[in-house]
Amino acid sequence: MPPRAEQIERDRSAIAELGSKYGLTLRGSNGENFLEQAAALKLPRKVLSPPKTVIPCAAELKDLGKADPCLIVPSNLPIELLPQHKSIAVGGQILTISRSPFALSNYLMDEAWRAQGYWNGQPRPMLVAIAGDYHYLVKQKSYFFRHGKYRGSDVDQVSPKEPEDRDLKLNRFQWGSDLGEELTVIVAEY
Repeated sequence: MPPRAEQIERDRSAIAELGSKYGLTLRGSNGENFLEQAAALKLPRKVLSPPKTVIPCAAELKDLGKADPCLIVPSNLPIELLPQHKSIAVGGQILTISRSPFALSNYLMDEAWRAQGYWNGQPRPMLVAIAGDYHYLVKQKSYFFRHGKYRGSDVDQVSPKEPEDRDLKLNRFQWGSDLGEELTVIVAEY
């Protein structure tokens, strides 16, 4: 089996096992409604068509401890559409949720999801500013950002730009990580 197919099968069995142990419902053991808490923090984002609501955040999880960054996705989202991730959890494992310092602002997340085009056979990145310096690249469809000591919360709240092909070719910008290699995906019913 190819590596992606193996990952999908591992995720499918992990979700089934964790779901039977903790449940998929996005509620705390004391009845806390995590979707309402996320809405109060303005965390939910609508993506795809027809729209699906996802919640980029940080969370405290049973058995895993602190997970930052994490992305809560609906259980009806096909498993093949899950982003690259390090670990998987289910809604019943959540103890608390909060805003992640790695999360991009809602405006920049929306811009990353609207970004289009290709460069060098890859989705064209967005050029964002930190401390007024347009020098950092964010991948399309990103929720999180880190580059060295900078995190998503450090990115300026100004419109991203489209980088020039020549500048991309000459490697004049710094690529930020979307933290896929550290992401915990939480599958939940909400």
